[in-house]
Amino acid sequence: MAQNTYAKLLLINRCSRYSSFCRRISKYIHKDISSKNIRQQFLDYFIKEKNHAFVKSSPVVPFCDSTVPFVNAGMNQFKGIFLGTQVPHFMKVANSQKCIRIGGKHNDLNIVGKDGYHHTFFEMMGNWSFGSYFKKEACEMAWELLTKVYKIPPNRLYVTYFGGDNKLNIGPDFETKDIWKSIGLLDNRILPFGIKDNFWEMGASGPCGPCSEIHFDHICDTNRGNLVNKGLHDLTEIWNLVFIEYNRCADGSIEALPKKHIDTGLGLERLTCALQGKLSSYDTDLFDYLITAIHKNCNNIPKYSGKFGEEDWNNIDTSYRILSDHIRMIVASLADGIIPEENQKLRRVLRRCFSLSQNVFFKESGFVKELSNYVVEHMGEVYPEMEQNIKQIHSIIDFEEDVYKLLKEAAEKELKKISFSNKFRENTDFVDFTPSFILAMKELQNTQPNEITGDLAFRLYDTYGLDSDSIQQLSEILNMSYNPENLVIKMNKVRAKSREEHHIQFNKIFDSLNGDLNKTDDTEKYSYRRNESGYIFPELSAKVLKIIDNDQFISKAHGGSSCSVILDKTNFYCEAGGQQSDRGALIFPNGALRIESVLNINDYIVHRGYIEGEDVILGSECKVVVDRNSRLSCMQNHTSTHLLNAAVKKIKNAICQKSSKVTDRYLNLDVAIFGTKLTINDIKQIDDIIQKIIKKKIDVQVNITDSQGLYSYKNITLIPGEVYPDQNIRIIEIDDGDNFIAREPCCGTHILNTGDIEDFCIVSMKSLGRSTVSLHAVTGTRAKLARQNAQELYDDINVFKKTLSDNLDKPDVLDMAVYSLKQRLKFDINDQSILPLVAKSEILDELNSISKRIKDTGKDNLKNFIDLEMQEALKTGIALTKTNKKYMVHYLRSSTMLESAPLQRATKVCPDIPVLIIAYSDNMVKARCCVPKEFSNEKFNAEKWMKSTVASVFNSKVSAPKGQDGALVCNMKARKVHAQHWDTLLSESLQIATEFVNDNL
Repeated sequence: MAQNTYAKLLLINRCSRYSSFCRRISKYIHKDISSKNIRQQFLDYFIKEKNHAFVKSSPVVPFCDSTVPFVNAGMNQFKGIFLGTQVPHFMKVANSQKCIRIGGKHNDLNIVGKDGYHHTFFEMMGNWSFGSYFKKEACEMAWELLTKVYKIPPNRLYVTYFGGDNKLNIGPDFETKDIWKSIGLLDNRILPFGIKDNFWEMGASGPCGPCSEIHFDHICDTNRGNLVNKGLHDLTEIWNLVFIEYNRCADGSIEALPKKHIDTGLGLERLTCALQGKLSSYDTDLFDYLITAIHKNCNNIPKYSGKFGEEDWNNIDTSYRILSDHIRMIVASLADGIIPEENQKLRRVLRRCFSLSQNVFFKESGFVKELSNYVVEHMGEVYPEMEQNIKQIHSIIDFEEDVYKLLKEAAEKELKKISFSNKFRENTDFVDFTPSFILAMKELQNTQPNEITGDLAFRLYDTYGLDSDSIQQLSEILNMSYNPENLVIKMNKVRAKSREEHHIQFNKIFDSLNGDLNKTDDTEKYSYRRNESGYIFPELSAKVLKIIDNDQFISKAHGGSSCSVILDKTNFYCEAGGQQSDRGALIFPNGALRIESVLNINDYIVHRGYIEGEDVILGSECKVVVDRNSRLSCMQNHTSTHLLNAAVKKIKNAICQKSSKVTDRYLNLDVAIFGTKLTINDIKQIDDIIQKIIKKKIDVQVNITDSQGLYSYKNITLIPGEVYPDQNIRIIEIDDGDNFIAREPCCGTHILNTGDIEDFCIVSMKSLGRSTVSLHAVTGTRAKLARQNAQELYDDINVFKKTLSDNLDKPDVLDMAVYSLKQRLKFDINDQSILPLVAKSEILDELNSISKRIKDTGKDNLKNFIDLEMQEALKTGIALTKTNKKYMVHYLRSSTMLESAPLQRATKVCPDIPVLIIAYSDNMVKARCCVPKEFSNEKFNAEKWMKSTVASVFNSKVSAPKGQDGALVCNMKARKVHAQHWDTLLSESLQIATEFVNDNL
């Protein structure tokens, strides 16, 4: 429907076709009911009256499902149950799920604001049955809730059912039709539709089934069944009841599931429109508080008037809708730990809001953050994570706005340089102001393609990192045609080729197994214990199932060679989650395989090592022995990585783990911090926090859960972009019972009590960009070593300071001593000379203070050296011209000891004669000459003398000091001269300067 038609519909609020008998819905429905009450009535009905269990909304990004970018329906968190990979925690549940649709199959981003009911963020209320009830109960409860609890007149409702499909070989769902008839609906309000409207599928394969939709007529109580599913804005679907009873196979066929489920979705925004008598969600209390807040903070612009299409000629009302919609989505995303840096779609929405704030609502900064407070106040009671994470929300919005401003400023400068063709359209309100976007725009401007083909789109993606939305935006700015499907086709081809190459490279030798070899059982890697003497890692008896050498399966590997073996079981940890693999040995009766690395290929654990002793034979038995010291160090470091992540979050609020690495020598955590950068005081505070946790000797808890359980945890750290397994998720938890908790999913191995870390200290911090910092730390014996190194260095500095005063007349010796001490601050993370970062910073400050004292003393001494040298030059260095006139041309030898020689000090020593001084320090040459007024004439003055001689040798410029006469005082600009050329050029300059004064004075 055209936008102007929709605008008229909103204003008239009635159906023109049925104007003679249509009435306003407000006569029938209590329009003063709040959305909060609507949501609560839904939950109370199913939880209190129908005995459903409440499950809280999952985060808006699925952490156990890589197939969708955002949670776009209420069923996402129950996908494992539908697939049969999980056992349901409850047989029937209900909730209100936060959903986002800005990517993938469901993308409403570009529609938002143009109509009254599409949103990037919405709430999907739903009830589910996992074998407890099916069609009849689902239909009966839905009808009772709508007509008895919400009191919607039945003559405003229509229901649909699946009309069958010959290709699927599934007939019409007459069972559902009969259920609706038994409830009391007439045939003309029970409508059949095909697979497009009434057969729900999770994806290309997987659980699916027929569905029954309930539609609401906003304006008429006379039958309009012929207009259902025709796209009318006043006759909309509000509830979908899905009967999951089939499975779509990979070949496209359909088969019956052993268990049948119910999955329903009732949109809160659409239901609220119905109950409050509105045609647009933006006119309900879900949005009107935000629209009011926008005008309250920008009262210099017109109030929101609800206009659409052509009537909203200046797009003011559209901007109100976009901004109010996007703010809700932003707050929901940031509260759930999504980081714009890791999610470009969220970043684009944020930047769109910043652009609207500046260009439409004339707020330079802080407006988006201010509006976020209204969302938290309105929705925080329902979704407490919004209130809990308000500081994080604010910090990230501030950070992103600062980045946006910097990028926009730089991009606008670049845009001015681009000579736009006639194809360019001056519509850049929502330009993605990133360097890569501008570079891509430049390329298209230079190459002038007629369209953005699939190959070109892939180049823009591969070279500049642009996603399909950015490419679409680019095509609109440059007025070029672009079909996103062509990029999808191209990317699928590239991925297929990449998978094929990966398969050939890494997995080709496993193709021959054909499933006749069981996957390696590695569960024993978690089987260790602790007693009074320390940690015990039990040996494991295993059998050699395969031997691999040169990408071939062999029956025997000879002693003295390297090979790889697959065992039936192992207790070795294979590299995962950033933790390095175990080392150790496979002990045979007459030899051993010393394991150097462990690799997981398709769940086969491959042990790679060197054979000592006799041959390794297929089918032989061995003892699997893990290197105790290496494993324990890894465990100390991995648990400490969790503590470090939690400690940084505690003091900085808004952070995001980017990556981590755990070895038996050190741990590394790269983390993005959105706010002020880490300081050395922050590092000290982090060290102190972790030290306290170590001293408290807190037991490290390990809990096993699935995706259902994962979403139920509070204060859990999840890595944005990480896809966790659907089941057998290990939750590592350290809770001091006070105000510190480290809780996150992890497949690594950990110590059993924090006291076993023994010691901890951060040893280095390095910036990796605008927001990311890389931290390295050590634990246990290496942390103790670092502290011991620091103490020894402190002791040596104290000894040195005691002798400092007695040796200030020997600056070279002192500088060498300080240099030697500073060299001990340089180390690699694997060195034995490591130091705590806090101690290193304090020591560096101390050494810099000592250096300054030496330098200041030295400067005074060296300045005295200049005076002494010039006094000596007055005695022996004054020369006479042919006419017996005195002058001096002198190389200031003491200048080599200074960072910058004060030539004015040197020339002042002899004010009564012409003098030219040359100085050389730090590979830089400079010169100064002074000529008393009585010696200056047309043939000879300071500028002529300098310019014609020394400056010409060193190819440098000359100038008079500011405010002085160049004929009397002239300086040569300093020039770099390598030491190897210095003596030759100095000799030449002295000679030519002397000849000039002899000829012209």
